[in-house]
Amino acid sequence: MNLRQFSLVLLVFTAVSGGYAASPPAEQQGSAPKQWHVLDWGSKKVAIGSLDPGSGYTFRVELSRRAGAINTIKLSKYYTTVEDKQLAAKHKDDHQAYLAEVRKNPDKYKGHYSLLNPVGAEAANLPLATKSLTVYDEEGGKLWWGDLSQHNWEMQAENDQTIRMTWTLYRDAETGKAADRKPFLAVHKTYTVSKNSYTIDVSIRLENLSSQRLKVELDQAGPSGLPREDRRTDMREAAYGKLEGDSQRVQPYLKPPKELPKIQLGGRHVVGYSDSRRDDKGATLWIGHVNKFFGSMMYLVPEAPQDNDRLDAPLYGASFYVSAEQESHDSRTFLTGIQVPAVHLAPGESKPILLKLFAGPKKRDIFADENAPYFEPLYKKLNYLSTISLKGCFCAWSWLSLSLMWLLQQFSKAAWGNYGVAIILLVILVRVVLHPLTKKSQVSMMKMQKLGPQMQKLKEKYADDKEALNREMMKFYKQQGTTPLLGCLPMLLQMPIWIALFTALRALVELRHAAFLPFWLTDLAAPDIVFSWTTPLPLIGTNLHLLPILLTVAMFLQTKLNPQMAGQAATASPDQAKQQKMMKYMMPIMMLFIFYDMPSGLNLYIMTSTSAGVAEQFVIRRHIR
Repeated sequence: MNLRQFSLVLLVFTAVSGGYAASPPAEQQGSAPKQWHVLDWGSKKVAIGSLDPGSGYTFRVELSRRAGAINTIKLSKYYTTVEDKQLAAKHKDDHQAYLAEVRKNPDKYKGHYSLLNPVGAEAANLPLATKSLTVYDEEGGKLWWGDLSQHNWEMQAENDQTIRMTWTLYRDAETGKAADRKPFLAVHKTYTVSKNSYTIDVSIRLENLSSQRLKVELDQAGPSGLPREDRRTDMREAAYGKLEGDSQRVQPYLKPPKELPKIQLGGRHVVGYSDSRRDDKGATLWIGHVNKFFGSMMYLVPEAPQDNDRLDAPLYGASFYVSAEQESHDSRTFLTGIQVPAVHLAPGESKPILLKLFAGPKKRDIFADENAPYFEPLYKKLNYLSTISLKGCFCAWSWLSLSLMWLLQQFSKAAWGNYGVAIILLVILVRVVLHPLTKKSQVSMMKMQKLGPQMQKLKEKYADDKEALNREMMKFYKQQGTTPLLGCLPMLLQMPIWIALFTALRALVELRHAAFLPFWLTDLAAPDIVFSWTTPLPLIGTNLHLLPILLTVAMFLQTKLNPQMAGQAATASPDQAKQQKMMKYMMPIMMLFIFYDMPSGLNLYIMTSTSAGVAEQFVIRRHIR
């Protein structure tokens, strides 16, 4: 061997030995121990898509070489704070000017909304990371196992829509020489985004580069790292969807944060299998992570779907799992993933594992309205609509909340996109529908007020016989054609609307950072803040919310204007009458503390409705007189 050949061999050996991270050697019967190697390609990050709202892309996906993962997904049309949204509107024709302003003032502006993010100490867990790989021979003997979460992959950017990554496992030759090492198995990972879509297509192709048959197990991480969104409570949930038999109906399931302490850190909780024979509830099709307004769901695509109109479970026999991770000293969050246990590869053969990742806002029209922008039929088939959490109250009806969402969206179009005006239009609609009943209620209350002396006589006559008094009272109401309950009926009918609206506001992403006025109520999904201070006050905290105070004043005026419930006054003792009078003042104060920290959109609805009710009662009573 001459000097030139020796230098070449030395160079190859140095590059290979220095660049590969060795795993423990595997013993093979009848042969010398073999050494395995993987190449480290550095930690550079590359992005596809765009943050410019005018580019047509809905997000920018920043990809990491580490574990072939996503580092972050940032949405082009959603921002972290109200101030960011206002700044972006100011620079709507120059997105680069907006980004420059954000970089200049990092304490004030936080930039575009970051949907998926690293989780854990030193960002140990990355979304969509390929976490581990196990390789078996034809007889089931384990050839190689490795933790891929810290390996850096080779990365090749094709354009602004596609990035390809490759991880390769090498094996020593019989000679033991570094120059003779040959590739044994490759994992090719491709990310593809498209304009006007919230879907990322992910292909993981396993390629057998050896001369023997292999079986490969793969552990693939799913979505993780969603922000909290709600400042009071953690509303992030792990979500997964199961196919119910042959009905083609997907039933979503949500795991709330309260279940996180039940999962040991580092442990896994299997939520379903792609093989329905292993799960009585049906085959699992997708898994994801959602918060109050946004979500990311990962769908495992069948190997060869027979019919595009049907949803078929993959044949991998994959298991879907969630695990718990400590994201801060006082907070845990969910990690999600899929374990693919058996991909059989002949020599030279390659097989893909296909994933479709949704990452975006949880909007009713995106998931359900075929004529809406960004709608995709797959979203509807997989029932992503049910990830919109409508469980704000045990007595909330999902159909009513969804109907209110739709109504608000329609009214906002008539109000040039102003959801505050849309809420006021909703109040007008409800008041018009309930006006006949409200008028009848006012007539009944005023009539009972006039009947007060007669009811007082009944009370005196049957003072010693409560049962007889109640019987005669009911008979008297029937003769006069009235009832005390009629006065409460309009309020009782409005309560479900309030509850449904409260539930909708907790989930309606359109109200996030939606402004009513440019200087006040700039985020209808959050309490209005007039000014703040540092030292918390009891029951109030550190912020002054003006709208709940105005609401309390309106409720007090409504209480003063309401006619006395003569039936109650006639049968009440002096102590009871005193308590009823006290409640007139206490109820508005109680409502102040109940609604003080509620979303300003809900308070705007109730205050507008209450104020309209005061005016309506005044007009009705004047007309009756």
